[in-house]
Amino acid sequence: MSILAFLVVAALGTLAISWQTSQGLRKDTAASLAQSVRLVDMTLSNATVAADAVHDLVGTPCTEDTIQALRWQVARVPNVRTVNLYRGDTIYCTSLFGHNIDYVSTGDYAGGQLLLMSGNAVTPDHPLIAYRRDVDGNGVLIGVDGYFLHNILNLLSTHTYLVLKIGDQWMDNQGKIHREEGWPAGERMMLASKQYPYEMRLVIRKSDHWRYIFDYATASLVLFPLVGLFVAFMIYQLLGRFATPVTALRAAMEKKQFIPYLQPVVDGTHHQITGCEVLMRWQHPQSGLIPPYQFIPLAEESGLIVPMTRAMMEQVREQFGPLAAELPKGFHFGFNICASHFKDLTLVDDCKAFIDAFKANPIKLVLELTERELIEQTETTQSLFNGLRRMGVLIALDDFGTGHSSLTYLQKFHIDILKIDQSFIGRIGTDALAGHIVDNVIDLAKRLQMVIVAEGVETQAQVDYLTPYQIEFLQGYFFGKPVAANDFVEKWL
Repeated sequence: MSILAFLVVAALGTLAISWQTSQGLRKDTAASLAQSVRLVDMTLSNATVAADAVHDLVGTPCTEDTIQALRWQVARVPNVRTVNLYRGDTIYCTSLFGHNIDYVSTGDYAGGQLLLMSGNAVTPDHPLIAYRRDVDGNGVLIGVDGYFLHNILNLLSTHTYLVLKIGDQWMDNQGKIHREEGWPAGERMMLASKQYPYEMRLVIRKSDHWRYIFDYATASLVLFPLVGLFVAFMIYQLLGRFATPVTALRAAMEKKQFIPYLQPVVDGTHHQITGCEVLMRWQHPQSGLIPPYQFIPLAEESGLIVPMTRAMMEQVREQFGPLAAELPKGFHFGFNICASHFKDLTLVDDCKAFIDAFKANPIKLVLELTERELIEQTETTQSLFNGLRRMGVLIALDDFGTGHSSLTYLQKFHIDILKIDQSFIGRIGTDALAGHIVDNVIDLAKRLQMVIVAEGVETQAQVDYLTPYQIEFLQGYFFGKPVAANDFVEKWL
């Protein structure tokens, strides 16, 4: 996101600079065109002045006085190199050579007035413009020095390619005369003179565009990448911060990092596998396997425990549903639920989907009520319990004796299974009080005709203590630790 932000800001900045400089470049080039036409018009106006001065000499003999008059115009009028008189197609009097016979092709003149030449007999490599003033087939030919015209093109071609076009010929900013249209690629503009038959043409090349940007927008070219870096840094700071714990849980849930671990439950007489309790683990990509006590309380508090439990049930039924025929008869799966599950009736749908996955060999589904949060008796709660009982779902009271109100639950809700908390089982043989509590809990459960599960069985001494009571189920490390689903299948099934 940070890289994308930098690229977007840099791209938008470049586009803005490019658009702005393009407008500025077009404005400048339009001004350059207009300026070049004014300067060339001024230069050709000098030829007009010289032609006006010798107009009366057209058709007269080439005498010494005539030659001097022609030479006087060359000396007096700026940019005029030669002044010549002609009759028809023949030049008969010149300011350079006096009486001299030469041929003139009057049909080559653009508009009958201007001709672009690469040079003449005296300066063959020095461009000039021939200006023609015709008077009934006779007239004046003025040679205008191309040096000044070349300077005009050179000075006004700073950011563009500017040429002077007369007829089918054109002169570039190096003073070279061309006949074919070998112009570079780019955007073209043109402006024709209103006084003389020529036009100024201009080409904006891509290199001209970028040169203009570097000349006039250097500060902006530096500023926008810096702004892009600043925006990228701020986005990195905003999005790269450590997420809140709840956000981390949501992200882990979306990435399916919560996986089921199964702990075996055995019968109290022969210690054969009869079921399992499904426990949730967080398989974190960096921290590894995170135990439930580090995230379950927050999940319950935030309400995320509901979709997390649903995900556990989906994973277990997808893996064990196809193995239904291999499960021991009457095998049960136990899932922990809490107060958050009793806020709506979605738990009924989840349980139905789970039970339906084992039609080949029906199993028992046990929901174990945890007591970290108090479950209130409401219409929704009662409807939920009724719906679960109709499907044959068994309700177990987990960690009996350690939660909010175990005895109240026994009184308000129909409980099928009572699980003696491991904190009492673990002190058997070492704490007389714990033994008395276990004795009384077992007695209470039997009086209420409830199934008993002893949790946390870890030693043979504890097994021996519980055996005389003929408890239905035992669970603990003595029989097996919680393991991943694949390991559970391999070891127990």
